[in-house]
Amino acid sequence: MKNFDVILVGGGFLGLSTAYHLSKAGSRVLVLDKGDLGGGTSSACSGRAQVCEGYLDPLNLMLIKEGIKRHETLEEELGMSYDWKRFGLFLIIRTEELWKRWEERCEILTKAGIPTEMVARAELEKAEPAMNTAGLLGAAYSLEGLLNPLLFTRAYAQAAERCGATILSHAKVTGMDVEGGRVRAVRTEQDTYGADTVAVMAGAWTPTVTRLAGVETPVRHTHAEALVTEPIPEIIHNTIELADFYEIIHGKQQAVAIGFGPVPNGTLVITEAVTMTDKLHAGVSHWGLSHLAVEIVKLFPCLAKTRVMRSWGRPTSFTPDEEPIIGWMPQVQNLFTATSMVETITAVPLVSEWMAMMIRGESPPVDMGRYSPARFSGGWSWHS
Repeated sequence: MKNFDVILVGGGFLGLSTAYHLSKAGSRVLVLDKGDLGGGTSSACSGRAQVCEGYLDPLNLMLIKEGIKRHETLEEELGMSYDWKRFGLFLIIRTEELWKRWEERCEILTKAGIPTEMVARAELEKAEPAMNTAGLLGAAYSLEGLLNPLLFTRAYAQAAERCGATILSHAKVTGMDVEGGRVRAVRTEQDTYGADTVAVMAGAWTPTVTRLAGVETPVRHTHAEALVTEPIPEIIHNTIELADFYEIIHGKQQAVAIGFGPVPNGTLVITEAVTMTDKLHAGVSHWGLSHLAVEIVKLFPCLAKTRVMRSWGRPTSFTPDEEPIIGWMPQVQNLFTATSMVETITAVPLVSEWMAMMIRGESPPVDMGRYSPARFSGGWSWHS
């Protein structure tokens, strides 16, 4: 049996970035993924490094600010471009109540070093002249980040391998041998591997994996759908999203809340049609794509005859309190779990380094206790 210091289950952003930092620090690391690297939710995202839509607590604000800063030099560190750039975001606002709420958010974000401002309808029309602004009060504006998620995944994978990590795709974990309160071995369909530590970073699939060690992880998911258009002329100049995006989709059996923006090849990536389901799959529905098309044409009528080139669907995980899970599972001594980040792309450069320190038995520079899975050890209940 081959032995490793750490086995990471999940070859997405969190797993590969943590593998990089672990192997860079000298740990013998194995990454296992049941499909292609980044083939789950990581590769299906829009590539946004969000800065103004998450929680406003000091830890999350610090993660956003410092995470964006790390991205400015990360391509050089990893030795590969992932098409990083800063890009404008308009969060469009339709109601006075939402306008007031975002005025307050803008003040908090700006004071925290994340400049965000309110933009009146006239200014929005100047910035996006092709937009139908009827019924809009204006928008909140911020400068966020944008990258190619496939290249981002590959950059971390190649950097980890250069540091000595072993990365295996199409290596589905089928079992874990637990003895004396510790995972002693991880089994795949092809082989069995020993490890001092096992870290599960498999997104919505995390509960499926941790159950192999007899541990239930309080993670659920929604199924999100998106589409990509044919290349179009440069008529949209920023990322556009509804300011109440998350409120629209939260707790609904089915909902559509659009967010979209151009990418370097000239296409539009348009999200998101959401379904509450217990099934983990990668399909799309006729209702989701058609409703996405209707909503975007309302805002940009000039796109009415634009062709859809491809679409996808992926599960997006969340926890009962909608905060991430990062830390040691209390039921099994050497089982570490990380999932359900809100601003994943933004925070990855920082959080992955801290998780690597935690896995190696070192103390990160910031207390991560609020994200510990131990907070659910007394049971959990789901928000409606």
